Amino acid sequence: MEKTLRGDRALLRRVAALCGIEPRYEDGWGQRHDVNEETLEALLAALGYPAQSPNDLLDVLDDLCERACRAVVDPVQVVSEGIHPVVVGLTVPESLAYGRYRWHLRREDGSEAQGEGFLSAVSSVEDRGFLGKPCLRRLLYLWEPVACGYHDLEVHLHGPRGEVTARQRLIIVPRRAYLPEALRGDGKVWGITGQLYSVRSARNWGIGSFSDLNTLIDWAADLGASFVGINPLCLLFPEDPSKVSPYGPSSRRYLQPWYIDVEAVPEFAECEEVRRWCGQRDFQEACRAARDSSLVDYGRVWALQREALQRLFQHFCEHHLRRGSERARSFQGFVSQGGQDLEDYGVFHALDAHFRRINAAVWGWTLWPKAYQDKTSTAVRRFALEHRDAVTLHQYVAWIAREQLAACGHRSWERGLAVGIYGDLPVGVDPAGLDTWLDPHVYALNVRLGAPPDAFNPVGQEWGVCPMVPQRLRDEAYEPFVAMVRANMREFGALRIDHVMGLMRQFWIPAGKDARFGAYVRYPLEDLLGIVLLESERNQCLIVGEDLGTVPQRIREAMAERGLFGCRLCLFERSEDGSFPSPQDYPLYSMVSFATHDLPTLEGFWQGTDLRLRRRLQLYPSPQVRKGLARRRVADKKALRVLLRSWGHQEEPLCMSKERAAKEHCRAHSRAAALYRYLAACGSKLLAVSLEDLSGMTEQVNVPGTVHEHPNWRRKLPFPMKTLQNHPRVRAIVSAVDEHRP
Repeated sequence: MEKTLRGDRALLRRVAALCGIEPRYEDGWGQRHDVNEETLEALLAALGYPAQSPNDLLDVLDDLCERACRAVVDPVQVVSEGIHPVVVGLTVPESLAYGRYRWHLRREDGSEAQGEGFLSAVSSVEDRGFLGKPCLRRLLYLWEPVACGYHDLEVHLHGPRGEVTARQRLIIVPRRAYLPEALRGDGKVWGITGQLYSVRSARNWGIGSFSDLNTLIDWAADLGASFVGINPLCLLFPEDPSKVSPYGPSSRRYLQPWYIDVEAVPEFAECEEVRRWCGQRDFQEACRAARDSSLVDYGRVWALQREALQRLFQHFCEHHLRRGSERARSFQGFVSQGGQDLEDYGVFHALDAHFRRINAAVWGWTLWPKAYQDKTSTAVRRFALEHRDAVTLHQYVAWIAREQLAACGHRSWERGLAVGIYGDLPVGVDPAGLDTWLDPHVYALNVRLGAPPDAFNPVGQEWGVCPMVPQRLRDEAYEPFVAMVRANMREFGALRIDHVMGLMRQFWIPAGKDARFGAYVRYPLEDLLGIVLLESERNQCLIVGEDLGTVPQRIREAMAERGLFGCRLCLFERSEDGSFPSPQDYPLYSMVSFATHDLPTLEGFWQGTDLRLRRRLQLYPSPQVRKGLARRRVADKKALRVLLRSWGHQEEPLCMSKERAAKEHCRAHSRAAALYRYLAACGSKLLAVSLEDLSGMTEQVNVPGTVHEHPNWRRKLPFPMKTLQNHPRVRAIVSAVDEHRP
């Protein structure tokens, strides 16, 4: 590195910029910071470009020039529908400049089109090439109609001095995202949001399940709500139930199995042996303890579920697979449709369990023996053959999870929810998880995503997840991105894209560093957004982009142009004088809510629970920040009092109980009803009412900056669903919402 620093800083910065690394960033106070050379070198290496010396940097430039002029066509092109003709850029080798061309288009529906001619007759375009390297460019016009979808274009160039064949994935995308009928015109709806794991019921085993999601769907339908929003359900680490953050998944394409309702699996009703095991005293006591706990005991819950699922799988093998039953054929269809990726899914988890049994400290595939880190190795293939039952077990569990979530999706449509289930897509994946093992070349394994420093986080945020590499995504014709997006829209009527700015740029931090040593890396916004639009339309899935915090204006412009909904938090919305804005000031294409899972609930905000917690955990960067936020809270509550008074809240509630606690409850219910009356009147088409606010919780779901200091992603709702459905606070809030969104 020292050689680079002394050799040519300007060259390093130039190469980094050409590779999509932005040379500076703004922190939470608006101050600009130049990215240091060590960071640029580390991020170039993560992109696949060694940069330890000036010669390395010159080699990178040569490689970029070579890449720009080598391919006859780009590996992928994303084009908006309605553009006619579709223009395909050709880079023609000099030896074939006066030869012939032939193209063949295979549309997604199987129909075909083709054409041919002389290259000398094709329109040329003046292009000095990359960094001035001359390239012969031609423009091929496809006049044939091409509908939205994924198509394959093949181009053949041939002449006396040779022949070249090139292929391009041509993706035609709609101009706007899908919009449900209920939201067209003046349509405005509301829904319930919450953490599925936090739901209490007499049926579950200590964690909210897919059956509890069905209960939420039925309840929402009875209340007149249009959607049920839940935390990400993405696959975590079954062999390590201590890793519970839904935003640090092992895979964004598969489901976490602890949401399975074991008793709803068809094999449970058939298998007397499993039912007898579940009836034993030890099981019942363990299940009761897990159910009664105020926090989800993931280790205990998953131990019970895993044992039951293994027993059900044995029954399934004996009574279905070996007999070729209809249910066995359904499972085999799931496995066939899942293809090689589902096979690798089963192998990965069988390997993970195998190495954990040998050494519990072996966490993640990056610590496995070298021979098993490559999914295509001989050792992995041999293991898969020798442990076929273990591989099939994990595929069976994946099938059950998808089957139960699909049933929830169907239930939402049967009950007439105008939107349906509202899912959540995390921004990255754990570097030691399934997705990175499946496609290690697509991910920057030595990088972590995060955010620059701000008032709450003076060294910034590092989220523990790694990103996809933009150029490698293009080389793969965006297939990993398509598969991930599609898997998260299948059963959902709406999808929240966490950190939607990531479609344009992501803040990369070299592993082992804090966010002060990070930099933004650019992504192909138009291409990735176009794919989101295509899958949105195909899956009839509304898109919400999490655009909170410092977001480039281009992102919000693109969201508005393409019909994506933004997020608006009442907690953060203010007029210039510090008051809360008029309801009409909220943008039409947005989802309004009081807060998020990373912020205090309404009651927690009002009581200052979050401020006291942060002080106790020593999360304030300085006493000045703590005192400033305390003063801000006093002013915020004053402004909120004024707002709530104008929306029906009375400081002295109508109920005249002599008991102070009862009076406080009445006051709190009235306050919550007034707040949601205001939010329901807002111009935003979507309103989210959180289960935390409906139940009057004071503790927030997740406290950023903590891992073990606070029970993040573990806290359950204070009441079981049956109690919550008839709670006076719920009736007050829903009645207030109904006044403006009946």
